[in-house]
Amino acid sequence: MNIYLTELRHQWKALAFWSLGIVAFMVSAMSKYDGYRKAGTSVNEIFRELPGGISAFFGADILDLQSVGGFFTICALYLAVMLGIHALLMGSGIIAKEETDKTIEFLVAKPVSRDRILLAKLLVGLTTIVILNLVTLAVSIASVAPFDPGPTDNGDIVFLMPSVFAIQLIFLVIGLTFAAVMRQPRHAGMLSGAVLLASFILSAWVDISGRLRFLRFLTPFQYFDQKSIYANHAYSAAHVVIAAAAVAVMLAASRFVYRGRDFSL
Repeated sequence: MNIYLTELRHQWKALAFWSLGIVAFMVSAMSKYDGYRKAGTSVNEIFRELPGGISAFFGADILDLQSVGGFFTICALYLAVMLGIHALLMGSGIIAKEETDKTIEFLVAKPVSRDRILLAKLLVGLTTIVILNLVTLAVSIASVAPFDPGPTDNGDIVFLMPSVFAIQLIFLVIGLTFAAVMRQPRHAGMLSGAVLLASFILSAWVDISGRLRFLRFLTPFQYFDQKSIYANHAYSAAHVVIAAAAVAVMLAASRFVYRGRDFSL
């Protein structure tokens, strides 16, 4: 509990800055939407006129982007990327910092097992991403409020946020796993970031090209695709099960390796 509370206190400043970033993004996005509306411009036509399959990437083929709910779905895609970056940095940093700050010897010398250390840090990561997800939900609802959304629009926002949380959770565990198993955990953040970037690019390529659809099983952005979730108003049970299994396997691998790892003192 002491490890949990101490680590949680260390995270509040970063959490505040990320929350401000979410506010800035949503204000900017909805201001652009307001500009389109006041100018009488059709948001649907703007995105449908984009070249190639880019319009499909934004969901112009299946969404009504003129509605506030449809436009928010585009915002949710970027929110998932932003919060995914925060989660992977959290997951890798919370493990790696003990070795980079040269405090790991002090920590493991205490009468506390490595399992408890790993569990406490995982709980800090989970607490932080839950808080940031709830902040994002509140900011999103407040940002669309000036456009007189109905209960359905607010309900759609609430319905989409678990997809963002799922992506947060996956990249939190990816970051934690890399930091736990790598001999140089300070590089875990860089490697995790490369995985996130590759996942996003692969997801975008699948949407834009329309080919090799089997590759969507390699990226969590396709497992929890906000466009499909909004259009179908349903989550894929198969994708949820696969994602949960992947998270469980990574956590088990992290625990197994971390228990016997030689730390860099």
